[in-house]
Amino acid sequence: MSEMFIRKWSELSGERFDAEYYKTTNMAITTYPLKSFVSIRSGKRIPKGETYSNTITPYKYLRVEDLDSESLDIDIDNLKSIDEHIFKLLSRYEIHNDEIALSIAGTIGKIFLFKNSTNNQVILTENCVKLQAMNRVLPKFLSIILKTSFLQNQMKRQYIQTTIPKLAIERIKELQIPQIPNKQIQQQIIDIMDNAYKVKKDKEQQAQELLDSIDEYLLGELGITMPQKANNTLDSRIFTQKISALSGSRFDPSYHQKYYQDLEKALQKGKYPLERLKDITNFIASGATPKSKGEDYEENGKYYFLRLVNFTQNLEVDLENVIFVKEHIYNIDLSRVRVKRGDILFGIAGSIGKIAQYNYDLPAVINQAIAILRFKKNVFNDFILCILSSNITKNQTSRLQRPVAQLNINIQELESLKIPLPPLLIQEQIADEITHRRDKAKKLQQEAKEILESAKKEVEKMILGG
Repeated sequence: MSEMFIRKWSELSGERFDAEYYKTTNMAITTYPLKSFVSIRSGKRIPKGETYSNTITPYKYLRVEDLDSESLDIDIDNLKSIDEHIFKLLSRYEIHNDEIALSIAGTIGKIFLFKNSTNNQVILTENCVKLQAMNRVLPKFLSIILKTSFLQNQMKRQYIQTTIPKLAIERIKELQIPQIPNKQIQQQIIDIMDNAYKVKKDKEQQAQELLDSIDEYLLGELGITMPQKANNTLDSRIFTQKISALSGSRFDPSYHQKYYQDLEKALQKGKYPLERLKDITNFIASGATPKSKGEDYEENGKYYFLRLVNFTQNLEVDLENVIFVKEHIYNIDLSRVRVKRGDILFGIAGSIGKIAQYNYDLPAVINQAIAILRFKKNVFNDFILCILSSNITKNQTSRLQRPVAQLNINIQELESLKIPLPPLLIQEQIADEITHRRDKAKKLQQEAKEILESAKKEVEKMILGG
């Protein structure tokens, strides 16, 4: 629904004439500028002509993409390394314990309270500022305030709307902060959020353990013992192969590794016969991408255009951020790859082996990085979804993918995948157990999300005095 509002000419601020800037939150509370409670310093870019280190060093560089507002931790050891001479040049931009990183370019408003228990020293990117709380404000409490919708909405209003959104330091200083309570109440609010994050982390761990157990269960039911991968040493990567053993036109060394030969033998030793994907499908086809410009796309249309970014970790298709093509693309250009309810979609370029099942009756087509798979009556869809998302298939596609700029496999290679196929009744039993575990994990993930959101609402109400 569109939103309309009116502002007097006298209310317009400087050169800001964009509507987003003048939206209001309609909240009557006493506020103070952020600069009253913090010191604000910028980060710094790596000097021109310099780059990250090729080796691991104790000097690190913290980028916006390393920040996660919903996490309390960063793996500092795995940040990008820089050389000592670059660190010395940028040493005044080092971020220290209890300073808050706030992203100000690209993705605006990421908040992270920095903690460093390692021996590394970390420089902050120019796309962030660091905030140091004054004595009357606990740093963790300040980070909680900055994550509230009250502050996040202000940041959205204040940033400059260019190709890469930017939030100027002068505008950060003027962000309005609610009245700061005493430290006892600050700590109470911190404790509420800490407990919510702990419960969230516990539930997510339980969910991950359930998901991790699926492959072991599947392999056990199929009677397959996967081979061990060799250590990544030079000796283990050197091997010989007879010319007669080379397959077709594949002369790249990775395809002929001993591990993949052992994998073939392991699959053959399983309880059930192996079938080529080609032999158990009725239909396999990949899509195409219409021209990036012209009359092929439209906003909020009827015909969905699916890409790999629409696939979720739960093996589903998410239509929230989908784009739309026009009717002639759906009915003519891509008519052969119209997606049907129950179709399994398989990534064949970029994120090879990424899987999702389409569970809608809405009209949709696919791009060139996706293949549609439709199976014969002796194949239970939910079972094949389990197989295709397992290491049984992932290791096969890892072998098949071509070492080029964008990893890919072609339709013929996709059709060659080996699938262990039990009788239909056993397929259903295996699929039911795996679906049960996935559903339980999904429920735990949702509970974790709801617990954190509930805590956020509670503390925001306390902070804003609602």
